[in-house]
Amino acid sequence: MFKEIHFPTLNSTHLYAISHVNDYQGSFVFVTTTHQTAGIGRKSDPWCSNGENLLGTFVFPLPEKSKPNLAQLLCYSAIKVLEKWALEPSFKWPNDILLSHKKIAGVMAEIKGESAIVSIGLNANMSKNDLDKIDIPATSLLEELRHPVSLITLKHDLSIQFFRDLTLFQTSGFEPFFSAFSSKLAFKGKLAKAGPHLGKIEGLHSDGRLILTSNHKQTLLSDSSIEIIE
Repeated sequence: MFKEIHFPTLNSTHLYAISHVNDYQGSFVFVTTTHQTAGIGRKSDPWCSNGENLLGTFVFPLPEKSKPNLAQLLCYSAIKVLEKWALEPSFKWPNDILLSHKKIAGVMAEIKGESAIVSIGLNANMSKNDLDKIDIPATSLLEELRHPVSLITLKHDLSIQFFRDLTLFQTSGFEPFFSAFSSKLAFKGKLAKAGPHLGKIEGLHSDGRLILTSNHKQTLLSDSSIEIIE
């Protein structure tokens, strides 16, 4: 089980975990905070939050198998938790979770020595006014469910689900999750651009990479943000 270590305020749970990774070596911890003053996204974009979101970082011994899939595994676990509310989440490459075609969560992973550091930010009780200030289409559980959710319950459910999935992942890698996870891929068949690559999203490779197809030629993306063209 993960042991939660909670702070009322942090600059970033991810940055805190990186700077204190040696303190938690060999342990399973879930660093959380209520207020985040200098959170970061995948592209190092700033992301602050004032008590309405789930903000957390899992720190645990690095599994031997499928290390590149750690962020996808946490996405899978979060999707399973959201489905318990009869919601229909999807996954936008590489590490975003969507509801109603809007972003509700983002995940990032990093490896430091023998430890894995995997973080998530999930919009829980953000109001529409606050969501409208975000520069991409975004939503929250409050908006989707039309009622507030308990952050304590949400953290507990995610921690339990992720530990359960991680236990299987440590012995069998990403293969047991691949079919269910790939079925959640958003924008399949849509034209997308990733750096110099342009093609239609065909699906996920068995190792978790995104498959773009153009002129019957496949390109495999390992870690690249995409822009949906149509």
